[in-house]
Amino acid sequence: MDIKQLYEMLKKAQEPKGYYFNTDKTRVFDLLKSLMINKDRYGYMACPCRLAAGDKEKDKDIICPCVYREPDVEDYGSCYCNL
Repeated sequence: MDIKQLYEMLKKAQEPKGYYFNTDKTRVFDLLKSLMINKDRYGYMACPCRLAAGDKEKDKDIICPCVYREPDVEDYGSCYCNL
C-alpha cells in the first residue's frame, strides 16, 4: 500500500465517523509516511508524534487512531499530530 492508498482508505473509514484530515495535505502525507515507516518498523502504525516502545502491548494506546484522539479532538479540534 502506498501513501495515497492509505490516505483514501483512512478518509473513507473516518469521514463517516466525523473525523477529517487536516487541510494541509503536505503535513498529512508526511504523517502518513511516518505511520507507514512505523508499520514497517514495528508491525503496527504507532503514532509518529509519540514515542513508541516497539512493543505492541505497551504501545496499544498510541496505535493510530490512538485512544487520545477523541479527547484531543474535543479539547483542541484535532488529534495531537494534527493529522
